[in-house]
Amino acid sequence: MRYRFTARPEIRLHQPAAQAPVASGQTSPSRTVGCAACRFAGQCIPEPLKGTGREVLDRLTQPTPLLERGAVLHQNDSPFESLYVVQVGALKGIAEDTDGNEAIARFYLPGEIIGLNAIDRGQFSQRIVALETSALCRIPYGLLLSQAATLPPLMNWLLRRISAEVLTEEESRMAFASGNAAEVLARALIDLGQRFARGGLSATRLRLPMTRCELGSYLGLAPETMSRLFRRFTRQRLVAAVRREIELLDVDGLYLLASSLPPRTPVQHAVSHPPLPHDPGFIYAANGA
Repeated sequence: MRYRFTARPEIRLHQPAAQAPVASGQTSPSRTVGCAACRFAGQCIPEPLKGTGREVLDRLTQPTPLLERGAVLHQNDSPFESLYVVQVGALKGIAEDTDGNEAIARFYLPGEIIGLNAIDRGQFSQRIVALETSALCRIPYGLLLSQAATLPPLMNWLLRRISAEVLTEEESRMAFASGNAAEVLARALIDLGQRFARGGLSATRLRLPMTRCELGSYLGLAPETMSRLFRRFTRQRLVAAVRREIELLDVDGLYLLASSLPPRTPVQHAVSHPPLPHDPGFIYAANGA
């Protein structure tokens, strides 16, 4: 992902030095339902380990308190000890340049793993902050390696997930590194829809966990540009938006606008939603939600 660092006050991402609160006494749903009933078990459990292998995964996963909105999971340069699977909610990774300017370098959505890019250096290169109340499944990396040493399918799973992380980073860098602002935003909406779909949610009806400024920081676009583009997309019936609820009305049209992406319709989750009102006065970008 390209980083566009900026000191613009309206998209300044500085957090207080003190860590935000963690909801005490509330643990991740993974400790309640176990790996067998978790909706991401298909992504976390390698096919050859299903069945008796679930006990292995249950031994690997550790209790993790719920993170409240604004809670800091890890600071920049914090030691790397565990991987985290997002079960509920979303988090952001904030990178900082040598002058202290910050920009959002990554969003972590349900089903995605936090920490794979910290394995090599042994420390986190970004500050990881909860965008909303989030439940994580923690997997101590040392314990994972010790189990993987005697279970080749588990090691294969780990290497595949690391490879997928590298591929995702390459694709994102290519998608957002060139093109005009409209192309970049269209690609971002398509990408978010596909990532939500992989997490078992709708690919076209999105409840965005990030604000306009946060999404703009991630894409390297100013808030005024974001507002203008969302109004344009709404007028063109590409999207409908009410606050943070975004409906992709014309996926093929977004693919066409993205130009370098082939037109196709993403997989949609089987959930029925009433249509969002087509009212530019309430769009996500205009109110800055």
